[in-house]
Amino acid sequence: MTNSSTENNVGIIGLGVLGSAIAINFINKNIPINGYDIDQKALEKLSNNKINVYNSIHKISNECNFIITSLPSETSLINVCKELVNNDDLIIIETSTLPLDCKLEAKKILLEKNVSIFDAPLSGNRIAALEGKLSAYLSGDNKNKMETQNVLKVFCQKVTDVGDYGNGTVMKLIGNILNLVHNAVTAEVIALGIKSGLDPKVIHDAISGTFSSSGVFENRGKLMVDEDYDKEGMNFSTPLKDSTFITDLSKKYMMPLPIYQVALQYYYAAIAQGNFSKDAASVLKAIEINANVKRN
Repeated sequence: MTNSSTENNVGIIGLGVLGSAIAINFINKNIPINGYDIDQKALEKLSNNKINVYNSIHKISNECNFIITSLPSETSLINVCKELVNNDDLIIIETSTLPLDCKLEAKKILLEKNVSIFDAPLSGNRIAALEGKLSAYLSGDNKNKMETQNVLKVFCQKVTDVGDYGNGTVMKLIGNILNLVHNAVTAEVIALGIKSGLDPKVIHDAISGTFSSSGVFENRGKLMVDEDYDKEGMNFSTPLKDSTFITDLSKKYMMPLPIYQVALQYYYAAIAQGNFSKDAASVLKAIEINANVKRN
């Protein structure tokens, strides 16, 4: 196996919101990239973007050394694994956010096909993906790990080796607790500031870069200040899906997560108010309605 992503034949299965953005990184860096998606419309969107499109999982997995999977559900990952060819030169980089049990089942299926797999969930949204600023939690066997890191670095600004296979998923889920809670607390802070008579832009400028700040406050807080909820970042489908996985993980280890569960209520309220397809920064709208917050 070679050490450079430019010397390997890389494919992506799953060209949705995140997968298509990952593909664009390869295109922008003039690195050959192959793609497959069950949705013909997703393929058509990228067909004019220098991506080599395949019409079956069997064909793309027969041609590639590395395949990045970016999939929406447990069923889709298991089905993809079952359709991959038996190929001991093939390495799967599984980037989806799915339950640990599903990732372990995928590895079991691929072991029978002599196909290697790394569990490498991603932190970040489509905007970060388009800018090559995702982070990856890489987990799996040491063999071919360095080569796998090189592929991830095409679209990630940070790749952390978190150890054995499956650790990546656990790291992703606990990281998403912070993401969701920070987002909700950011909304509370801005709402309270506005109701106390402060300018939302001043709130954001004053806190950003201080010890009290966070990446979520500085990035998603800016969307809240501008009421810019239509960006293709992270809508409510992600925290809603992840909440099931996080709750299952906490139950498995009998770990109470009261702060997370309380924060989650804002997301339910925002969805009930019709914001499902908006960026998750629009939890602020739910708080503004509940607390009768008026902007000048």
